[in-house]
Amino acid sequence: MPVRIAQLSDAHLSPRFPRFEGNFDLVAEAVRAARPDLLIATGDLSLDGAEDEEDLRHAAARHAELGAEWRALPGNHDIGDEPVLGGRQPVTAERLARWRRVFGGHAWVHDLPGWRLIGLDTQSLTAPEAEAQWALLEEAVATAGARRLALFQHKPMTEQRLDDAAVTYWPVLPAPRARLLALFGERRPAFVASGHIHQHRVHRTDGLLQLWAPATGFIVGDAWQKPLGSKLLGWMEHVLHEDGTAEHHLRLVDGLALHDIGLIPEAYGPLRPLA
Repeated sequence: MPVRIAQLSDAHLSPRFPRFEGNFDLVAEAVRAARPDLLIATGDLSLDGAEDEEDLRHAAARHAELGAEWRALPGNHDIGDEPVLGGRQPVTAERLARWRRVFGGHAWVHDLPGWRLIGLDTQSLTAPEAEAQWALLEEAVATAGARRLALFQHKPMTEQRLDDAAVTYWPVLPAPRARLLALFGERRPAFVASGHIHQHRVHRTDGLLQLWAPATGFIVGDAWQKPLGSKLLGWMEHVLHEDGTAEHHLRLVDGLALHDIGLIPEAYGPLRPLA
């Protein structure tokens, strides 16, 4: 029997700022009706869990309400971001510990018939605490046997090419990306499922299938973010077969409010318009 996975991303939930709760309610209803075998939340579950553990606990409770077995991965608003990006919330041991108190591990391996899913924390690949995650990844690839590999993570591997050298906010940074590709070697993942961009896109990058899940919470309008895919809201369904084949479907939900975060400065402050 195939395994059906619901991927939700970028809900940005908080008990003190409920603007995005209505969208999550509608998506949760649709996911419950679909009855997936597994739910994977690919980051930014919380509005500001990097500062507020209550946001993390609220986001965890809301996702648990869906009733499915589930796994989560942190996003930048959950634990912070790579220090080299210079943001106001760099990843720290304290922020990682806060995530672990609520969700458990920030990287994981989940085996299914014919498949090995690897949950990757893309926020802390260069942090001092990262070596344990790299060891987990190395062992996961080495011991996968005949299973096909699939990566779930917050940030996409890259925007355009795997050898892109620019250090930017949206994709995995060049140095850890190169280390990841070297670690996988000839056993490239069948696909990489991510969030973070708040756009839906399905594309092959130098032979690697990248699946960008839309957010459930909001989009980032064209005035503040260049369009690379479709700026819409919803969730992704992945159907994995034991023979190593897979199908991927965008699932839209009627009634979602297309919030533009650039017009909601009370959430994260004013955004800088594109030049």
